[in-house]
Amino acid sequence: MILALDSSTPWLGVAAVEKEEVLFQVVHYTRMEHSLLLLEYLRVIQDRFPLRERLECILVGLGPGSFTGVKVGNMIAKGLAYAFRVPLLGFSVLELLASQTRRLHVASSFEVVVPVIFHRRGEIFWSEFPFPSTRLAGAPRVGSPEEFVTRYVGRAGVLVVTPWGDLFEAFGRAGLSCLHPDLAVPNPLELVALSRERGERGSFENVFTMLPLYGSRIFER
Repeated sequence: MILALDSSTPWLGVAAVEKEEVLFQVVHYTRMEHSLLLLEYLRVIQDRFPLRERLECILVGLGPGSFTGVKVGNMIAKGLAYAFRVPLLGFSVLELLASQTRRLHVASSFEVVVPVIFHRRGEIFWSEFPFPSTRLAGAPRVGSPEEFVTRYVGRAGVLVVTPWGDLFEAFGRAGLSCLHPDLAVPNPLELVALSRERGERGSFENVFTMLPLYGSRIFER
């Protein structure tokens, strides 16, 4: 069984997959209760599908996003991988959004997909993915929504992807092409798809070496 979890954003996602069967999947919007809800959903999975007998691999969203959310998800993922001695693998939530967007028909008419993650007032993260690439090339960019608009306004072939409705509206007013937020909510099953497409299962050593992507300018000083 593969366990996938992402708590980088307010859309907490948890999924358990065995071969081609989705055993458990949930996306729960929360601003403050990532740790409480994540542990509760893990208890549900444990009760139904004992991890010690069935867990093969853990996938986790590395961020960027909420500092607390990213930290909680990665600490729990590493703790489980260590306890059960299973491989651990992480992907950026920006990669996750780029991956699920390329599966949509509307995305095929664009040259570049740009996922955007809100961090706090005046600060967002983003990265460019030439369609249909899903690999993060370098560190995510950090800036204000105004900087983002200045960079991309008037640039053809760019699809902006964000689940935040206020960002969607602001970018739309500026003339940017944006995917509807309902189609941009991070889905933990996409972590499984990325792992399988790349033929990667991670390693137990990632418990000690894998670093989250906090990304904020606060932590770059």
